[in-house]
Amino acid sequence: MKTLITGATGFIGRHLVKALHEKERPIKCLVRKTSQTSFLEQLGVELVYGDLADMGSLRKALSETDIIYHAAGEVFALEAKNYYTVNVAGVKNLLKACSNGSVKKFIHFSSSAVTGPNPVRNIPVNEDSPCCPITPYGKSKLEGEKLVKEFSKQYNVPTIIIRPTIVIGPWVSQSSRVLMFLKSIHKGVFRILGSGNNLISLCHIDNLIHGLLLAEKEQRAEGQTYFFADAQPYTINEIAETIAKEEGKQLPIPHMPFWAANILSMGLSLSSRLFGFTSPLTRTTIKELKNNWFVDIKKAQSELGYQPIAELKDGVKKTVEWFMNEYLVK
Repeated sequence: MKTLITGATGFIGRHLVKALHEKERPIKCLVRKTSQTSFLEQLGVELVYGDLADMGSLRKALSETDIIYHAAGEVFALEAKNYYTVNVAGVKNLLKACSNGSVKKFIHFSSSAVTGPNPVRNIPVNEDSPCCPITPYGKSKLEGEKLVKEFSKQYNVPTIIIRPTIVIGPWVSQSSRVLMFLKSIHKGVFRILGSGNNLISLCHIDNLIHGLLLAEKEQRAEGQTYFFADAQPYTINEIAETIAKEEGKQLPIPHMPFWAANILSMGLSLSSRLFGFTSPLTRTTIKELKNNWFVDIKKAQSELGYQPIAELKDGVKKTVEWFMNEYLVK
């Protein structure tokens, strides 16, 4: 049983490859020629060079493949169209390449962003909640989900859609919200927007991998969608304070009101275009951070036996240790 992983050099993909390798699973990874693959080479997994726009490389990667974990995706793009190039057109290409009938299971990584924020603070969204994404990223991931469901129905291929919340752990991506928090808190420039009491569901990477492996082997997961997150949500205040404590820093006060953040984001946006850097504060970031993103994991618990094995302090401790070594020791 050979497994293909797309996005294997990314944050989640890297952890997934490691977990499957430890189970001695035969693994293939679709990677770009420009990707950093030393970690994968050390594990001795099979590498197929190509990308989601190259149908030839996709067909080669799918040869003798039984299970696909599609973890590749565009998470933080400078232009909205880039989300659709990868998260919609790329998914369509991969599914088209799968249509020869050789694939036995397709596990698709979506996002909690597809539902949009909670209409009511203390009531979590679940897999049956209406999908009302508020960001280009969330909208593109929703379109990707629709393609996966259509493919499953048309070709009778079992699919599972996974909606992780914000994932925390070592090797977080360069453009992630988590790394932005780590860097800005360490530099003393972080400001909590508004009250900071909005609820956010995080997912420790170990919890996500635990959930993925359960979903893969559970037959009734086929055709289903699952949220994976830690056992409870956290406020922005709790998240920031936990990171600051682990980094040995004090959070600056007072909090920044949203009107001031919007003005600052416009200035940073202009500067980023002029000087070619990625702004840590955008209108989209503000839109996300002012809302509640709280999900219900009861479906995964009841159908898969999913039980989160790590919590905020665990995730922050490991992530900060990695951050200190990766960014401050060098």
